[in-house]
Amino acid sequence: MLAAKSLNVRLQEDGVAGALEADRRKEGRHVALLRVGLLHIRGTRTLCVVKNISANGLSARAYQKLSIGDEVHIEFKSGGLLSGRVVWARDWNLGVEFPDPIDVEAVLSSRWVIEAQRRRNLPRIPLVCDGKLKKSGRLMAVKLLDISQGGARLRIDASPVDHGEAVLSLPDLAPAPGVIRWMTTDQAGISFNACLPFEQLASWVHAQQR
Repeated sequence: MLAAKSLNVRLQEDGVAGALEADRRKEGRHVALLRVGLLHIRGTRTLCVVKNISANGLSARAYQKLSIGDEVHIEFKSGGLLSGRVVWARDWNLGVEFPDPIDVEAVLSSRWVIEAQRRRNLPRIPLVCDGKLKKSGRLMAVKLLDISQGGARLRIDASPVDHGEAVLSLPDLAPAPGVIRWMTTDQAGISFNACLPFEQLASWVHAQQR
């Protein structure tokens, strides 16, 4: 009789353990990442780094203070958008819970992965501020329209500039040497010689947006 009871207890324990393991499998493993994206919050966009992701949520590092309960959207270069709610926030790190489980493999196989060598895929932040562009010994006032780690779009009210080497200076950022890649009658695109450090750019964007 005692042996039967012991066997029954063991079977119950095994059943509970199996159920817990099934729940853990159902939740899905967290996949470690370091991927750059755009965080949409309260009508603004800022840079963030997705650190890991699972079917039910993700953790990220942002450069804007968020609160538990905030609704956020994280955009990737492919145009994909993940929406969720902030469930924890510590310093610049936060956890986001999705309203419904996602297909992690499908998300990871999409083309939102940001690779350093693919500069055109770096997220651009719309941001307007005054700056200076130095080209061929000429210094001209410009207006920044958007910026990424790899380059910027500028409005130039003076006469159009030519292709070639130039240096862009913006408030509170070190001068960024680069090359003018394209121009129109009043706009130009500059590609930086070296990508701006992510944390430096993200902090600068946040300060400018404030």
